[in-house]
This record gives sequence, structure tokens and C-alpha cells, in this order.
Amino acid sequence: MKRRAVILGASSLALLAGCLSDDDDRIDERGDIEIVIDDSPVDLSEDRYQAEHAENHSIDFHLHEGTDEWFMEGEERVTFAEAIDLLPHFAFATEDGDHVLEHDGTTYDEGDAGTEMTFTVDGDDVEPTEYTLRDGDEMVLEVTTDD
Repeated sequence: MKRRAVILGASSLALLAGCLSDDDDRIDERGDIEIVIDDSPVDLSEDRYQAEHAENHSIDFHLHEGTDEWFMEGEERVTFAEAIDLLPHFAFATEDGDHVLEHDGTTYDEGDAGTEMTFTVDGDDVEPTEYTLRDGDEMVLEVTTDD
């Protein structure tokens, strides 16, 4: 699966400099995020998902240690799907109309029998490739399989 290019930071300090920038052209929004795979929430507070510790992170959409919120601080808003794809240890694509998620070497494909994905924002179902995130959005991705 092809991954979208991400902006790499040289250090936590460089990342935080972007987060604290007063640049009026940059978006500065945040919200809540939850990813659940087969009834088990992914612990997004683990260092490997946090921009301060991740080898690859994006200022466009990222997580920080010490908070359960997502941050969007690039120049353009991202969709729900782009946001998931920008998180370290995740990849997201749509192939032949089916959503495909990779996480920690496991692929979840809606094209496979028994695999379903639900994307909600503030409790409402959304199409992840079309829904653009806004400040305060509570986004939830739930993946269920027959496994």
C-alpha cells in the first residue's frame, strides 16, 4: 500500500516550534480520537504514537504525549482518512471501493468477508475520505473482524 508523504521533524523541539507558532496561515485545531480493533482500544498514549517519540510524524495531524487529543497544525485541513494514514504505525487506503487499514503489520480490508469498519465523528457515521476534520471533532474508528 502506498503511504502519503509525511513531514519529518528533526526533533521534538522542531515539532513543538510548529505547534506554538503564531503563523496566521496555519491551522491550530484539536479534538478527540479513539481507534478500536476487535473491541480492544488502541492505546494511542504509547510513546510510539506520540510526535515527540515517533520516527515519522506529521505536523498536519499528530498526537502529543500527556494528552488524549489529536492536533492538526498544517496549512490545510485533512480528512478523517488522511488523519489515520498520517499516524505512526498506521496506513490507510481505499482499494476498489473498500477501506483498508494497516496497523502493526496486520491488514484489515473491508473487501474481506467478516471485516467491517465504522467511522464516526461526534457519534455520526461519516465517509472517511470525504469528511474533513474540524476543531473539537471526536473521531472514532472501529474495526471488527470475524477472527
